Amino acid sequence: MSHVFVGDESFSKVCISYQDTVYVISLQLSFRQLHSPTSGIQAIGKGLSEGSFRNSHLSMASIPQISAAARRLQGKVALITGGASGIGESTARLFSRHGAKVVIADIQDNLGQSVCKELSSPTSASFVHCDVTSEKDVENAINVAVAKYGKLDIMFNNAGIVGESKPNILDNDKTEFEKILNVNVVGAFLGTKHAARVMIPAGNGSIITTASVCSTVGGVASHAYTSSKHAVVGLARNAAVELGKYGIRVNCVSPYLVVTPLAKDFFKLDDDGASGVYSNLKGKVLNPEDVAEAALYLASEESKYVSGHNLLIDGGFTIAKAVCGHREFRRELETARISRIRDLSIDHEFRASSSNLICFLRLSYPSSSISQKQQQISQREEAVKEKIILSQEKNIQGLNEVIRSLQEQLKQCRNSKGTRNSSVSPLNDNVIELERQKILED
Repeated sequence: MSHVFVGDESFSKVCISYQDTVYVISLQLSFRQLHSPTSGIQAIGKGLSEGSFRNSHLSMASIPQISAAARRLQGKVALITGGASGIGESTARLFSRHGAKVVIADIQDNLGQSVCKELSSPTSASFVHCDVTSEKDVENAINVAVAKYGKLDIMFNNAGIVGESKPNILDNDKTEFEKILNVNVVGAFLGTKHAARVMIPAGNGSIITTASVCSTVGGVASHAYTSSKHAVVGLARNAAVELGKYGIRVNCVSPYLVVTPLAKDFFKLDDDGASGVYSNLKGKVLNPEDVAEAALYLASEESKYVSGHNLLIDGGFTIAKAVCGHREFRRELETARISRIRDLSIDHEFRASSSNLICFLRLSYPSSSISQKQQQISQREEAVKEKIILSQEKNIQGLNEVIRSLQEQLKQCRNSKGTRNSSVSPLNDNVIELERQKILED
């Protein structure tokens, strides 16, 4: 009988080969709770031979034999900044289980060394102290990875800070703003730069940077944090264009809020508030392991033709926010539209105003109702034209009356004997023409 461990570090599932059949055993206790994993395996084997598990709580299924080929990062070397805790730690554990040799680079020495000791093999994990704002530290960390394992296949720029929650820009000071950008942006830049230095000669590599949903929307976090996450996506895209010719892929992974004690403290969330932030995708909660799985995809050959991409892990949050924002925008446009119609005076400027109104309607109404609104506008425009024409006709009628009056005066002048005491002043055709031009100008 042979056995292979699969699943997470708690070994909650065991794959056992017995009599040419492979069974997946879902355990209800961790192997860490067993005094001897070997004796536990023997006990399971005995249960299989006796058939005592077949009607028990253990689930069994016949599957193909799991081999080293199933490990998606077998033989790869990965360096993870900020790998001592949070998303970085989960990624280090997952990468290690998939066969990668992992170098954890962090300023948390004790935590980083502790994680390395807990990984499956002491030779497959190393820790190096690294402050990502220091180019010397980043360069040294990458040199350590290459010196110890001979290459660098995966660079995960994961280190980052959030800073204080100050939504009012007037409350933000330059020093704190620069500190956040120095860690989040400069750190990613240095990691990308020195990873490229060793990947270009190899003609292969994957560079991943942890961004955030704040890289695509505003109003979620502080000005400094949001700016930094927009910046790292731009950096990744630019680097992807440059490094693609060397076979190096550059991507970002952008998670939504991962509820950790630090995040709950930062956003002032209790347990009820923490569950409320996941209201868009009911029954699902984002964990560090979920982000690690996304990083695993971008690091593996499964994403061999993915580069310059910002992979969102947000349960549809950014889409929902965009829809809500669009609804608010539509309400504002509707208010502006009604106000504009009320204030429009019926004059020769109506055509330009109606053109602007059609632009509003295209943004604020579904396509099915645009034609109806345009028809209403056309009807109003025709009414305006009709009033303008009527006004012009009245002006022409008045002009004709004046001309007739002048012509009558001219006729009287010609029929008179030309006395100077006549009450009617003598007029000629030139005078009439001058009067007519004056009226037209008025």
